[in-house]
Amino acid sequence: MSKTSKNNNIKWRKVANDVFLTPLPVVLKAIEMSNITPDMTVLDPCKGTGNFYNNLPPCKKDWAEITEGKDFFDFKERVNLIIGNPPFSIWNKWLEHTISITDKFCYIMGQQNLTDRRLHFLHANGWGLTKMYLLQVDFWFGRTYICLFEKGKESIIGVADKPIVCDICNTKCERGRKGNSVNECSKNK
Repeated sequence: MSKTSKNNNIKWRKVANDVFLTPLPVVLKAIEMSNITPDMTVLDPCKGTGNFYNNLPPCKKDWAEITEGKDFFDFKERVNLIIGNPPFSIWNKWLEHTISITDKFCYIMGQQNLTDRRLHFLHANGWGLTKMYLLQVDFWFGRTYICLFEKGKESIIGVADKPIVCDICNTKCERGRKGNSVNECSKNK
């Protein structure tokens, strides 16, 4: 394991938490992608030090921050947009609450958080990924995406319903595993 990836791996940190303060360039790109207008109600669901909240353009804004006694999960009012960098340890619960109070959200997602399962969940509930921006934050683990999702909009990304299995035996054989070639069916040896 390289020194950089070891330092960015949560199990190697002095305090294994999922609080990642968002660098200002990432915040500003997410705000730009969200097309915020003055008539919109915008929620920063995990304010932290306020990088999102303090840089929002003129709009009706609110925030939640559990360390300041305002838990996102207690927020029940509908808003036009939720924008922020949610804690990755509770993504599924976070997404469920998000889609219950808005029709548009822009979240920072790590490559391990933008999964086919989560995309299936959002697609099944009528959500489309309408904008996506790929970036690398040098001191974060892996690639990062800024993702804008909108209810009732067509998605720019599709997701397969199930994994592709061996096209020769039509099963999940040992092809490409345990020393078997990726180009040959392990059952036909």
